[in-house]
Amino acid sequence: MKSRIPIELTVAVLASLSCLLMLVGVGLPIWAIFIGWAWYFALGATPAAFKQIYPVIIPGAVLAGLCFWLIEIFPQFGIAGMAAILLAVLITVILLMLMLKIPATSASLPAFNAYSTVFALYAIPNGFPDLGISPIISCVIWAIIANALGPILGYLSIFFTFPKKEEEK
Repeated sequence: MKSRIPIELTVAVLASLSCLLMLVGVGLPIWAIFIGWAWYFALGATPAAFKQIYPVIIPGAVLAGLCFWLIEIFPQFGIAGMAAILLAVLITVILLMLMLKIPATSASLPAFNAYSTVFALYAIPNGFPDLGISPIISCVIWAIIANALGPILGYLSIFFTFPKKEEEK
């Protein structure tokens, strides 16, 4: 396939326009969108990448949310501070690794990045909006939305090159 418009241009224009999602009132973390975008290219830059990415975004993010929830409840059982963090990460990463053994959820790059996105958003002051529910759940939802938009932009960055089949010489 030969591009009619250089991919460097389509990626740059879409990246620029995607910054509008950072506006107050939307406030999506552009870096999390860019991470999802990178998955699309890392996993082959074809629509088949969606089948690897989307099944792992939600469980990856939910496991990170579970980690924060465990950190909050462990003090009730006498486990606090760094011990609570270590134990919660141990449990949730074991679950993440087990999830990767399932063929439909075996894409480790987006799974770990979705997990990491929740960690980053939770640590950033005002990293996610108050959705009127638990802060952990709000953070998980925000991470999933941002990460899920990335592969769509990856697809569009190729789509808008308007590729055509090269003619044989």
